[in-house]
Amino acid sequence: MTPQEFLDSVQRKKIFPVTLLHGGEDFLIDECVRAVIETTLDEGAKGFNLDVVYGSKTDVQEVIAHASAFPMMGDKRVVVVKEFEKLATTDPAKEIFKAYLEHPLASTCLLLVSADADLRKKPFTDLKKLAEVVECKPLYDNQVPDWIDRRIRELGKTADPESCRLLHAYVGNSLRALQNEIEKLFIFVGEKKTIGAEDVSEVVGASKGYTIFELQNAIGRKDLREALRILHAMLEAGQSPQMIIVMLTRFFQQLWKLSELKSKRTPDVALAREIGVNPFFLKQVVQFQSNFSSSHLENSFRVLLETDTTLKTTTRDKQGVMDLLVYSLVKGVPEFEQSLSGL
Repeated sequence: MTPQEFLDSVQRKKIFPVTLLHGGEDFLIDECVRAVIETTLDEGAKGFNLDVVYGSKTDVQEVIAHASAFPMMGDKRVVVVKEFEKLATTDPAKEIFKAYLEHPLASTCLLLVSADADLRKKPFTDLKKLAEVVECKPLYDNQVPDWIDRRIRELGKTADPESCRLLHAYVGNSLRALQNEIEKLFIFVGEKKTIGAEDVSEVVGASKGYTIFELQNAIGRKDLREALRILHAMLEAGQSPQMIIVMLTRFFQQLWKLSELKSKRTPDVALAREIGVNPFFLKQVVQFQSNFSSSHLENSFRVLLETDTTLKTTTRDKQGVMDLLVYSLVKGVPEFEQSLSGL
C-alpha cells in the first residue's frame, strides 16, 4: 500500500488493527501517523487512549500490554511504536508478537514505524502476512513536482507547472523542507489563489541569495560580468548546479519557442501563454530573444547538455565548469568541449 492509498483508507475510517509504516521518507510516515490519530481520537481522549513508545527503550511484552488494553472514554486506542526495528525481540518474544498479530484487538490501532525494516526477517515477515504494510520511500525527482502541485491544491490554492518545478529546483526532494516553503508561500501570497514562479523566486529564491531569474536575465542581456557575479553568489549560497542547468535550459527553450511563434505573427497574449511566462514579462523576454541568433540558441542547448553530462560523470571543478557554461551561453562559443578539456 502506498502512503496516499493508506491516507485515503484512513479518510474512509478503514484503519487496520496493525500497520507497519516503513521507509526513508519520515515526512510521509509522520503524516500517516497523524492522520490515524486525528481521525480516530477526540482531543480529550488522547490522554487516555494514545501511547507512543520507542523500540530502543521498550520490549515486546510492553508493546503487547499497550495494544491489549481496552479504550477509556472512547471506542479506539492508538499505540505508536517508533524505531520498531530496534525492538529487542528474542525468539520467544517474536512468537508472543506473532500471536498478537494473529488475533489483534479490534479496538486498537497499532502503528509500527521503522526507517530500516528488513522485510526478509522476523518479525517483518510475519507483518507482511498478518498486517497492513505501507512503504514510505523518498519520491523520485520526476514525482516531486506533482506532489508539490497536489499539496498546494489540498491546502486551497493552485500553482502552475513552472512554479512547482522551480520550487523543486530550489529546495530539492525533502518533503518536509518543501512543506515549510509552501507554508511560507501561502503567507506571502495572502488571499491570492494562484502561486506563480515570481512568488517562488521572491520567497524561496531570495532566502538563498540571488535567484535563477536574475541569472537568466543577465544572460538574456548578454551581460557576462553580471551573470558571472550572480552565478558565483548562487553557488556560494549552496544552490545546485543541476538546478541552475535545468532552469537555464527552460529559459532557452522559451527563447527558441518564441522565435518560432513570432514568425507566425502570434498575438502577444497567446505568445505569453505558449511559452509559459506572465504577460507582464513578455516584452522583456522578446528583447532577450532578439539578442540570440538561431545558431546561438542551438549551440546553447548543446552546451547545457554537455555541462550536465560533465558534472554527472567527472570530478572537474564545478565552479570552473559553470563559469564556462555561462561564458558560452553569453558569447555563443562553439568550442565548448575544447575549452572544457583545459579545466
